[in-house]
This record gives sequence, structure tokens and C-alpha cells, in this order.
Amino acid sequence: MSDQENIVDEELDLDEGSQIPQKKGPFLSPLIIRILLIVALFIVITLIAIIVFIVGSKFVSPVGIRTRVDEWGEDVHRPKTMHLEYIVLENPFRQQLLDGKMIQLKITLAYKAKDKKLQQEISSIIPEIRDIIIKHLSRLRSDDFTDISGTSLEKLEDDFLKQINRILNNGKIERILFQEYTLM
Repeated sequence: MSDQENIVDEELDLDEGSQIPQKKGPFLSPLIIRILLIVALFIVITLIAIIVFIVGSKFVSPVGIRTRVDEWGEDVHRPKTMHLEYIVLENPFRQQLLDGKMIQLKITLAYKAKDKKLQQEISSIIPEIRDIIIKHLSRLRSDDFTDISGTSLEKLEDDFLKQINRILNNGKIERILFQEYTLM
């Protein structure tokens, strides 16, 4: 019985004032840990988004038309330049108008640069282009060319462009330039 007495004595000794070390749980509950992890994740994602936005706005700047303010404070915008190549129709057009007066025009055709198919096509149909221009001129009067504002030449250019571009297959004429214009 000595073993049993020892066990009973030990139980009595513990009850009298000494404490048994108790097993403690985690410092924070699992619910609080999950909430803290979600908040930390939200903060990290927000910081990453802010950094990406700042870096992106520094490297990707809008590319636009640069303007220069002149002395009157107006912005000057320059349109994009279209580079053209030209075919000069060598012989000037001399045509009698409906009212008996004569007109002489020297014309240059402009098309987009490096369009070799169109250049070859234009070179091969120059007689047809000359025919279109002569027929159109023969239907006009001298009054059609006396407009001071210059709109008559713009209208004539538009008419020539429409008629010539109808017969082209590999592109189109962008502009018609009048090199010489004489009304006799």
C-alpha cells in the first residue's frame, strides 16, 4: 500500500496550494486569425494595384498631337501628312468651251506613295484619262471658271477625281493638281 499512499499524498499536496500547469489554447482564436489574414490580403492587393497604376501611368503616356501655343494663345494642330507621288500629264489640255472660249490646263495626278500597281495602271490608261478630261471640259462654259473664290477649280478637281477613279482597278487618285490654268 505504500504506492497508494504516495498517490494519495501527492493528490493532497496538490490540492493544498500547488497548481497543476494547465494546457492553454492558441493565443488568438481561428476566426480572428482568418479575419486578420483577409484584411492583410486586401491591403496587399490594394498596394499592388496602386503600384501597377503608378508605374503604368509613368510608362504609358498618351501619344497625341503635340501643340505649340502661338502668341495669340491658340493651339496649332497639324494634320497627319500623306506622302504622295505624282504623274505629270505632259501635254497640256487645250479645249474649246461651249461658249466658244478656249481653256488650257496642265494637270498632275497624285496618288499614295509606293503604290507601284496603281502607277503602272495609270501609265497604261493615260489616253483614257485624257479623253475623260477633254470630254468634261467640252461640257463647260467660261462662266464656270470665273468664280473668284476658287470653288470652281475645286469642283472641277472633284469631278475629275470621281470620273478617273471609276476606271481604276488598283487604287485611286488622291488629288489632281492644276499646274497651269489659262482661259482664253
